[in-house]
Amino acid sequence: MEIEQLEIHDYLSQCAPLNKLPASDLNQLVRSVEISYSRKGETLLEPGENNYTLFLIRSGSLAVYGQNQQLTGQFSVGDWVGYSSALSDDEIKKKVEAVEDSLLYRFPANVFESLIRQHEGIADYFSHQKPRRLRGAIEDMRRDGETTLIQTAVKNLLHGQPLLVQFDDAIIDVARAMKKTGYTIALIMQDDELKGIVTDRAYCTKVVANELDQQQAISTIMSTGLITLDKEQTGSDALLLMAQHNIRHIPVMDDKRVVGVITATDLIRQQSHHSVYLINEINRADNVDELVMLSKQIPSVLQNLITNSMTAYDIGQLISSIGEAIIRRLITLAQKTLGKEPVSFAFVVAGSMARQEQTAVTDQDNALFLSDDYNESLHGKYFEDLSRFVSDGLNACGYIYCPGDVMATNKKWRQPVNVWNQYYLQWIQEPEPKALMYASIFFDIRCVYGDKNLVDDVQQSMLAITKNNSIFLKFMIDNALKFHPPIGLFRHFVLEDNGHEDKALNMKKRGVVPIIDLARVYVLSAGIAVVNTQQRLLAVGEAGILSRGGMSDLKDALEFISSVRLQHQSLQSMRGDEIDNYVKPDILSSLERRHLKDAFDVVRDMQAIMEQRY
Repeated sequence: MEIEQLEIHDYLSQCAPLNKLPASDLNQLVRSVEISYSRKGETLLEPGENNYTLFLIRSGSLAVYGQNQQLTGQFSVGDWVGYSSALSDDEIKKKVEAVEDSLLYRFPANVFESLIRQHEGIADYFSHQKPRRLRGAIEDMRRDGETTLIQTAVKNLLHGQPLLVQFDDAIIDVARAMKKTGYTIALIMQDDELKGIVTDRAYCTKVVANELDQQQAISTIMSTGLITLDKEQTGSDALLLMAQHNIRHIPVMDDKRVVGVITATDLIRQQSHHSVYLINEINRADNVDELVMLSKQIPSVLQNLITNSMTAYDIGQLISSIGEAIIRRLITLAQKTLGKEPVSFAFVVAGSMARQEQTAVTDQDNALFLSDDYNESLHGKYFEDLSRFVSDGLNACGYIYCPGDVMATNKKWRQPVNVWNQYYLQWIQEPEPKALMYASIFFDIRCVYGDKNLVDDVQQSMLAITKNNSIFLKFMIDNALKFHPPIGLFRHFVLEDNGHEDKALNMKKRGVVPIIDLARVYVLSAGIAVVNTQQRLLAVGEAGILSRGGMSDLKDALEFISSVRLQHQSLQSMRGDEIDNYVKPDILSSLERRHLKDAFDVVRDMQAIMEQRY
């Protein structure tokens, strides 16, 4: 290549989406490029004519005008212009003009048509459909990860054949088989059907401790209600289940046939995730000081998950599971001093932990649902002390006290079920601003310890009232539409003051919150008891309340916006900076900015649809 072509080659190799091309295709593209120089005010494309050229701006700026010379967009270095008309049979619809002296690379449309047929990534980039471009961007993010846990099927992580024993085998015989093979786990079968599981720990806790007759059938000490994985599910699926259920072994199935057992060790061999082990250590902590030390590992766990290209959905589930484990351990430690609860209760979390969407450690939002057998004079001191111990412990672990005092330490949020039913009824029937604020908090709750039925009963009663309640839903919609995506005229970003010198994009308030609010309104209108935002979108899509396309587009928008936010927080963590939600657009690549605008456009369009629908 000549020197000029080498310079073009180097530039194109770093320019999206050409940076994904094989060398041979990129070289062919370089040979087809034509360099042109346009003076300020020069018209490049005129409506009504045909266009056979794609323009890549090397320097300068171009403007696009619609009807009546209305400016509809302005493009600068690294942007592509003219591809809509060049890659279709349509006439030019908008005028393109140089707004300053500009150096342009011009490419024949037929060359790109060939690339689009050969490369899905090129087709996604130049697609007229924003959702398709966004979905392609998410797939690229996953492919670009340093490791492949997210893509690796569990069948490829298995080591050796599992130890299968029969339902009526004697305990002593199974123990000998485990010793002989070196296995710490045995799967209990009844003919060809998986019935249960036994670990070496069961011999200590069930056989030795209770002095059981070892000639009894192994089925008397096995664990049932098994969680299993299909062999085609991924390593990240296994990691998520282990973290959520505090288990370290999961049987792997091929339909109804057992093919192996995936262990936490198998996942660690694959890469350096240690969320499962952190949760295990939390469950063994003997005091609050140990929990505080363990909680300091959360930023490194988060960073590992981000570096290894786990999805934002999976990261939220795993980080939330760590917080839940800390709460459960704090309650267990408290009860060593306070004793067993005098009446049944449910310790409830709200907000991002309830939705299992936590990223960095945040403030705590929690409450206590108490049995209607609760008597303030008899039982009040116990639950006040329990709440204080847990809240103080969480604060020590980095989950700071809620600025709005939405915590179980506040007597208002430590009440029997009948009072909670009254709260919800009042919020729904009298939806003034403060009631709507509480509704947004307490419509996203989940029991992490205690009697889950106490919470389920209240939620079912509440959903029966909200379903098809047009007046209440109208107030919730108005509340949900307060925050719009940060995209303004001509698709320019709308930046906010972040307390520093430069303004930035608020990726929480203007990014993820609008989607969370949309999903909440949809499930309330349908009476669906799901809390996680992505699962809510899936549920309303399956119920036909939201179109399949709309559901899929919002899921992709949530994933991409959340991933950009996570990457930003990971960099802050690495630098030792205070973690926040403000992303400066200039630190993003031109491709990331484009996809982010696509995601914001999807949310804005879905907000408009909700506003019209209700």
